[in-house]
Amino acid sequence: MMKKFLTGVLALALSGALAVPVLADTTVNPGEDGSPSPSAGTTTVSFHVDPAYTVTIPAAVQLDKVEGEKVTYEKDMTVTASAGLRLLKNQTIQVTLGGEFTMTSPEGAELPYTVTAGGSPVQKGGVVASFGTSDAAQSSTLRFAAEDPEFAGQYSGTVTFTLRVQNGQ
Repeated sequence: MMKKFLTGVLALALSGALAVPVLADTTVNPGEDGSPSPSAGTTTVSFHVDPAYTVTIPAAVQLDKVEGEKVTYEKDMTVTASAGLRLLKNQTIQVTLGGEFTMTSPEGAELPYTVTAGGSPVQKGGVVASFGTSDAAQSSTLRFAAEDPEFAGQYSGTVTFTLRVQNGQ
Protein backbone atom coordinates (compact mmCIF):
# COMPACT_ATOMS: atom_id res chain seq x y z
CA MET A 1 0.00 0.00 0.00
CA MET A 2 2.80 2.39 0.94
CA LYS A 3 4.76 1.53 -2.25
CA LYS A 4 1.74 2.38 -4.44
CA PHE A 5 1.28 5.68 -2.60
CA LEU A 6 4.99 6.62 -2.97
CA THR A 7 4.95 5.56 -6.62
CA GLY A 8 1.93 7.78 -7.26
CA VAL A 9 3.49 10.76 -5.46
CA LEU A 10 6.79 10.36 -7.33
CA ALA A 11 4.99 10.01 -10.69
CA LEU A 12 3.01 13.19 -9.97
CA ALA A 13 6.15 15.09 -8.91
CA LEU A 14 8.03 13.92 -11.99
CA SER A 15 5.24 14.91 -14.37
CA GLY A 16 5.12 18.36 -12.74
CA ALA A 17 8.89 18.77 -13.08
CA LEU A 18 8.73 17.89 -16.76
CA ALA A 19 5.93 20.36 -17.53
CA VAL A 20 7.71 22.94 -19.70
CA PRO A 21 5.92 25.57 -21.75
CA VAL A 22 6.34 24.88 -25.46
CA LEU A 23 6.05 27.44 -28.22
CA ALA A 24 3.82 25.95 -30.86
CA ASP A 25 4.95 25.79 -34.46
CA THR A 26 2.58 27.16 -37.05
CA THR A 27 1.28 24.33 -39.21
CA VAL A 28 -0.27 25.38 -42.49
CA ASN A 29 -2.73 23.00 -44.14
CA PRO A 30 -5.12 23.38 -47.04
CA GLY A 31 -8.42 24.91 -46.02
CA GLU A 32 -11.85 23.87 -47.30
CA ASP A 33 -11.37 25.80 -50.53
CA GLY A 34 -7.75 24.59 -50.93
CA SER A 35 -6.15 27.85 -49.81
CA PRO A 36 -3.58 27.79 -46.96
CA SER A 37 -5.04 27.84 -43.48
CA PRO A 38 -3.80 29.80 -41.63
CA SER A 39 -2.42 32.02 -44.37
CA ALA A 40 0.47 33.37 -42.23
CA GLY A 41 2.74 32.34 -39.39
CA THR A 42 5.27 34.04 -37.13
CA THR A 43 8.74 33.17 -35.91
CA THR A 44 10.59 34.88 -33.08
CA VAL A 45 14.22 35.66 -33.93
CA SER A 46 16.48 36.51 -30.99
CA PHE A 47 19.97 36.38 -29.52
CA HIS A 48 21.80 37.80 -26.50
CA VAL A 49 24.97 39.90 -26.33
CA ASP A 50 26.68 40.30 -22.95
CA PRO A 51 28.29 43.60 -21.96
CA ALA A 52 32.02 43.60 -22.76
CA TYR A 53 34.75 45.96 -21.65
CA THR A 54 38.20 46.22 -20.16
CA VAL A 55 39.22 49.35 -18.26
CA THR A 56 42.91 49.65 -17.40
CA ILE A 57 44.08 51.71 -14.45
CA PRO A 58 47.85 51.89 -13.91
CA ALA A 59 48.97 50.40 -10.58
CA ALA A 60 51.28 53.32 -9.76
CA VAL A 61 52.34 56.77 -10.89
CA GLN A 62 55.77 58.16 -9.99
CA LEU A 63 55.80 61.97 -9.93
CA ASP A 64 58.74 63.68 -11.62
CA LYS A 65 60.48 66.82 -10.38
CA VAL A 66 59.63 69.83 -12.58
CA GLU A 67 61.83 72.91 -12.17
CA GLY A 68 60.42 76.27 -13.16
CA GLU A 69 59.55 79.42 -11.24
CA LYS A 70 58.90 77.03 -8.40
CA VAL A 71 59.64 73.33 -8.05
CA THR A 72 56.73 70.91 -8.34
CA TYR A 73 56.37 67.16 -8.76
CA GLU A 74 54.03 66.11 -11.56
CA LYS A 75 53.08 63.21 -13.82
CA ASP A 76 50.31 62.28 -16.24
CA MET A 77 48.54 58.95 -16.00
CA THR A 78 46.05 57.51 -18.50
CA VAL A 79 42.95 55.45 -17.71
CA THR A 80 41.99 53.46 -20.81
CA ALA A 81 38.89 51.60 -21.98
CA SER A 82 39.67 48.96 -24.58
CA ALA A 83 38.32 48.96 -28.12
CA GLY A 84 35.08 47.03 -28.46
CA LEU A 85 33.48 48.40 -25.29
CA ARG A 86 29.84 47.34 -25.36
CA LEU A 87 27.09 48.31 -22.91
CA LEU A 88 23.32 48.55 -23.01
CA LYS A 89 21.91 51.54 -24.90
CA ASN A 90 22.20 54.79 -22.91
CA GLN A 91 24.74 53.33 -20.45
CA THR A 92 28.24 54.57 -19.70
CA ILE A 93 31.03 53.44 -17.41
CA GLN A 94 31.90 56.26 -15.04
CA VAL A 95 35.23 56.35 -13.24
CA THR A 96 35.46 58.38 -10.03
CA LEU A 97 38.31 59.12 -7.61
CA GLY A 98 38.27 58.68 -3.86
CA GLY A 99 40.85 59.12 -1.16
CA GLU A 100 42.35 62.08 0.61
CA PHE A 101 44.77 63.30 -2.11
CA THR A 102 47.54 63.32 0.50
CA MET A 103 50.91 61.61 0.46
CA THR A 104 52.82 60.77 3.64
CA SER A 105 56.47 59.99 4.28
CA PRO A 106 57.50 57.15 6.64
CA GLU A 107 58.55 59.87 9.08
CA GLY A 108 55.01 61.29 9.12
CA ALA A 109 55.42 64.35 6.87
CA GLU A 110 52.25 64.99 4.88
CA LEU A 111 52.02 66.50 1.42
CA PRO A 112 48.73 67.22 -0.37
CA TYR A 113 48.53 66.76 -4.11
CA THR A 114 46.06 67.77 -6.79
CA VAL A 115 44.47 65.79 -9.60
CA THR A 116 43.21 67.32 -12.83
CA ALA A 117 41.32 65.62 -15.66
CA GLY A 118 41.04 67.41 -18.99
CA GLY A 119 42.57 70.49 -17.36
CA SER A 120 39.86 70.72 -14.68
CA PRO A 121 40.51 70.10 -10.99
CA VAL A 122 39.06 66.86 -9.61
CA GLN A 123 37.46 66.76 -6.19
CA LYS A 124 37.15 63.65 -4.02
CA GLY A 125 34.38 61.55 -5.58
CA GLY A 126 34.67 63.45 -8.88
CA VAL A 127 34.21 61.81 -12.27
CA VAL A 128 37.53 61.50 -14.12
CA ALA A 129 36.35 59.43 -17.10
CA SER A 130 33.14 58.41 -18.80
CA PHE A 131 33.27 55.64 -21.40
CA GLY A 132 30.44 54.54 -23.67
CA THR A 133 29.94 51.84 -26.29
CA SER A 134 32.63 52.24 -28.94
CA ASP A 135 34.66 50.21 -31.43
CA ALA A 136 37.67 52.48 -30.72
CA ALA A 137 39.75 52.60 -27.54
CA GLN A 138 38.92 55.51 -25.22
CA SER A 139 41.07 57.23 -22.60
CA SER A 140 41.20 59.95 -19.98
CA THR A 141 44.47 61.56 -18.92
CA LEU A 142 44.88 62.58 -15.29
CA ARG A 143 47.62 64.87 -14.01
CA PHE A 144 48.89 64.38 -10.48
CA ALA A 145 50.82 67.33 -9.03
CA ALA A 146 52.35 68.23 -5.66
CA GLU A 147 54.19 71.29 -4.42
CA ASP A 148 57.85 71.04 -3.41
CA PRO A 149 57.75 69.49 0.11
CA GLU A 150 59.37 71.09 3.12
CA PHE A 151 60.97 67.81 4.23
CA ALA A 152 63.02 65.23 2.35
CA GLY A 153 61.75 61.68 2.16
CA GLN A 154 59.79 59.14 0.13
CA TYR A 155 56.18 60.30 -0.14
CA SER A 156 53.31 58.01 -1.11
CA GLY A 157 49.56 57.81 -0.86
CA THR A 158 46.66 55.88 -2.31
CA VAL A 159 43.88 57.07 -4.56
CA THR A 160 40.89 54.80 -5.15
CA PHE A 161 39.27 54.47 -8.56
CA THR A 162 35.64 53.40 -8.52
CA LEU A 163 33.88 52.23 -11.67
CA ARG A 164 30.13 51.94 -12.11
CA VAL A 165 27.73 51.54 -14.98
CA GLN A 166 25.57 54.65 -15.21
CA ASN A 167 22.13 54.55 -16.87
CA GLY A 168 20.41 57.22 -18.92
CA GLN A 169 23.02 59.60 -20.22
